[in-house]
Amino acid sequence: MNRQLIGRLGIAVIAIAAVIAGIYILGDHGAPAPTPSVAVVGEPSSTSVPPRTIMATVTSTSTPPAPRGYQVTYELTGTGTATVVYDSNGLGLVHQELAVPLPWRQEFTWPSPGTVQLLGQGSGPVECRISLGGRVVTSQTSAPGEVAACTGRLS
Repeated sequence: MNRQLIGRLGIAVIAIAAVIAGIYILGDHGAPAPTPSVAVVGEPSSTSVPPRTIMATVTSTSTPPAPRGYQVTYELTGTGTATVVYDSNGLGLVHQELAVPLPWRQEFTWPSPGTVQLLGQGSGPVECRISLGGRVVTSQTSAPGEVAACTGRLS
């Protein structure tokens, strides 16, 4: 089996787990749900980084308050194209895009605390980055053909 197919299978497993988590969260009527465990099929990556808790700091100023929620930016850099999987609202409903030209960037206003997740895989090395309010809070670079995975929790 080639590495790219193994990576895509791994992304598919993560996407299915995220959908199941979203169904669980929506059916739980607001009770906080534990972060689901995700099994990735394929070769282990030596660059795996565990999820981090991301804290947002609010300061009081005389300017009008910012829009409610978290300003989250996802970025993938590298050369060529990549497969991108990401969560855009914290409900576990993931988006998958194939053959996305790099560099790639998406900005979201996250409505409430939750898990942010970005995965990217290309034929060459790919770097994923998640920024909160313009500050990079997590990043990872993959080996060629491997999955770069950035995950964190907004609280």
